[in-house]
Amino acid sequence: MLISLVGFSAQAIAGEANLLWQGDGGYQVRAHVTYPDEFTDKSTKIVQVTGLQTLQNLTELTVQILNDQGQVLASYDNVGNGQAKGNNFLQFRFDPISKTIKGWLDIGGAGANDYFLKGQPDASLDLFHLDEYGNEFKIDHNNGAMDIRAGF
Repeated sequence: MLISLVGFSAQAIAGEANLLWQGDGGYQVRAHVTYPDEFTDKSTKIVQVTGLQTLQNLTELTVQILNDQGQVLASYDNVGNGQAKGNNFLQFRFDPISKTIKGWLDIGGAGANDYFLKGQPDASLDLFHLDEYGNEFKIDHNNGAMDIRAGF
């Protein structure tokens, strides 16, 4: 006689989404977002972070910057374990129902020699590099288009 035991966890499985931005010059920004299925903040269905202070319904936001040859230039853990990390300029507002970015976007690094993507989705998004003195240099751009897919 064969007996099979299957265990189920009572813990909710987090929702997730992957974002891909492709610049006109070939650079890419890839971001992975996780959020709880059961939001702790019931007043909104938005997943967001603003700077280091405001964090709602967001568990993880990781960002990877690739050059036009597909080589990884930098990786950032903007949010990990429900805590925003090291970027006062961070702005990310995601609607998991419509799978869209809402409002201004600013993700990636914020220090010397870092890269970051900022702008208005569906209007204009720019990839910048900060030099060692904190000067911003735009290295790629697109018309605000971004591919967003849930549950990769």
